[in-house]
Amino acid sequence: MADLQSSILFRAAKNYREYRRLRRLRNQPLSVAPQTYPAYVINLERSPERRLYITSHLRSLGIEPTVVPAFDGKKMSLDEEIRAGRYNDEVSRKSFDRSLSMAEIGCGRSHLSIYQRMVRDGTPYALVSEDDAQFAPDARDRIDAAIKAAPADWGVIQLRFDTRHFEPAVNGLVKFKFGDSLPVAATAYLISQRAARVLAENTLPIRYPADSLLGRVDQWGLQAHGVWPELVGVNNVFPSNIQGTRNSRFRASNFVKNLLLKVFG
Repeated sequence: MADLQSSILFRAAKNYREYRRLRRLRNQPLSVAPQTYPAYVINLERSPERRLYITSHLRSLGIEPTVVPAFDGKKMSLDEEIRAGRYNDEVSRKSFDRSLSMAEIGCGRSHLSIYQRMVRDGTPYALVSEDDAQFAPDARDRIDAAIKAAPADWGVIQLRFDTRHFEPAVNGLVKFKFGDSLPVAATAYLISQRAARVLAENTLPIRYPADSLLGRVDQWGLQAHGVWPELVGVNNVFPSNIQGTRNSRFRASNFVKNLLLKVFG
């Protein structure tokens, strides 16, 4: 219990300092010409503080964001998702070994909506980011370099990933070795038109969380790379909308973060 309290206090202090820094980024306009690709940011309508953070954060780095309203699991009906063929619990259990939560289904639909939008609009490639992503100061230059260095058949380029099973590719890119350790993450990534089309055709019924889906793109013949060193982390201020009730540690962490937002937000 003492260790838990110590961890909570440490995180609270760290989050407070970070949130004060982020407040100074609010409403800063783009100071350079916008990037040549869309930067889609997934954000729940009920999370304006996250929206303000990520849009200000990206603009401060020279990236103009396009906010994509997220599907809110709290407002969705599981029965309706099943009836519409967007979720099948048997398929999920077979593919992922467990049922998905409504938050995970909503998150999956949010990412899918971007793939469908890219296919509809004929977008060559795009940046996709969740609203708790924290980009490195040189993110724009490194994203441009990654796109330029990527092979012609690239599908997904992860900017953050939870694996160290990879091999060097070219100029700051690594190629993932799929197997026991998957490049699971959906915090921020680049996706090509071809990959968007393939995922738009194969995501439904949703059977993986969005991050796990991206960790398995090889099953559809897509090339997956990562930027190394990683240029995106997870913002430490905001409570998790997906993992917040997972266990006592997540619940305690979310409680502290919500309290800080109420006091200092």
